[in-house]
Amino acid sequence: MASGNNETEPLYCGSGMDNFHTSYKNMHGYVSLVVCILGTIANTLNIIVLTRREMRSPTNAILTGLAVADLAVMLEYIPYTIHDYILTDSLPREEKLSYSWACFIKFHSIFAQVLHTISIWLTVTLAVWRYIAVGYPQKNRVWCGMRTTIITITTAYVVCVLVVSPSLYLITAITEYVDQLDMNGKVINSIPMTQYVIDYRNELMSARTAALNATPTSAPLNETVWLNASTLLTSTTTVAPPTPSPVVRNVTVYRLYHSDLALHNASLQNATFLIYSVVIKLIPCIALTILSVRLILALLEAKRRRKKLTSKPATPAASNGTKSPANGKSADRPRKNSKTLEKEKQTDRTTRMLLAVLLLFLITEFPQGIMGLLNAVLGDVFYLQCYLRLSDLMDILALINSSINFILYCSMSKQFRTTFTLLFRPKFLDKWLPVAQDEMAAARAERSAVAPVLEKGRQQPQVVMASTTTNITQVTNL
Repeated sequence: MASGNNETEPLYCGSGMDNFHTSYKNMHGYVSLVVCILGTIANTLNIIVLTRREMRSPTNAILTGLAVADLAVMLEYIPYTIHDYILTDSLPREEKLSYSWACFIKFHSIFAQVLHTISIWLTVTLAVWRYIAVGYPQKNRVWCGMRTTIITITTAYVVCVLVVSPSLYLITAITEYVDQLDMNGKVINSIPMTQYVIDYRNELMSARTAALNATPTSAPLNETVWLNASTLLTSTTTVAPPTPSPVVRNVTVYRLYHSDLALHNASLQNATFLIYSVVIKLIPCIALTILSVRLILALLEAKRRRKKLTSKPATPAASNGTKSPANGKSADRPRKNSKTLEKEKQTDRTTRMLLAVLLLFLITEFPQGIMGLLNAVLGDVFYLQCYLRLSDLMDILALINSSINFILYCSMSKQFRTTFTLLFRPKFLDKWLPVAQDEMAAARAERSAVAPVLEKGRQQPQVVMASTTTNITQVTNL
């Protein structure tokens, strides 16, 4: 139910938002459960494939860190959606709002937000690493080596925990209530038993009485607001009807409510919303947008340079005797063109994948950042009318974003597909698909031949001549 539409209260979202929230909430539990199960499988496969020895690279290390965070989000969200959405109507009220569940909700609200923040900043890190690899290939090994990448991933996990957790922990507290139920199990009244909540209600009543002559009588304030999931969920205190039903029983329930510190410090609540909207959402979105645009421009520039090199006449290339005698044979022009075409195709696939990742990121994160910023600017009215009604939708978009990376990798990364096929292709298919088996055997042989060359390459000066091409190939091959 939306908050009261008083003359003094602006209307940001109408009844259409209430209708959407009610209709979608009935199916959110089942939709999110399916997404979480599929996302758990997908991210587990991502981790298995990306941690293979032949897939070891700084880019894949970042993708592995991203998959670990997304997997943890999926696993933790499953019990939450089952309890709060799927089983909510079948559980007794005292079990639905037990103390242990309130503790889990507090953990869930912090844990989920921390992991979402880690995923966001690892996505930004991936864009930075890829831009350096394409824009400054000669510096790629120095700036974006494996050691630097591991340190960066570890730092992202540690810093996000230290920045996000304290603010969310300080503004919430578990409070005790007594709910009075009628014979149908409907809540007639909810009475707070925690002392600071009682004191706060008394303060509100005193302030309301003092201002009674200056303002018209309005609907009771919505007071039972608590943090739930990565967003704030609200339960409106039930107003007794004109002819109240008899109280059949009283049950003790526990809710996650604003802490005493947050209730008396509006600036703390606003600071939390600003941290959530600006630091966690908007800044990464803007940074990733700028980095992605620059990366795409760098990829297009590299493509133009390669096209210009391949369009040169063969005579100058043949007259240069420094490169062709490496194997005692002249350069094979058709083979060179085919390799160039393959690199261009890989570059196009990488560009499309980057655009897909960026688009998904912006669809899911930008609206949440803007909504959080509006909460801090417009206050509780916008929060109750709009933000809460869209919280389930924003949750499912974030879950989909965390689940879909596997599809992107398979559709746009040849190396990922090859490694996945080698790991999970059933053996009985070898009898009916010998050609595919030959291709996989060739891929195995190629990787086994490349591995010792890469190990020796650090000690051989000839490899330095091809460092730029190698770096570009590593970037386009993901």
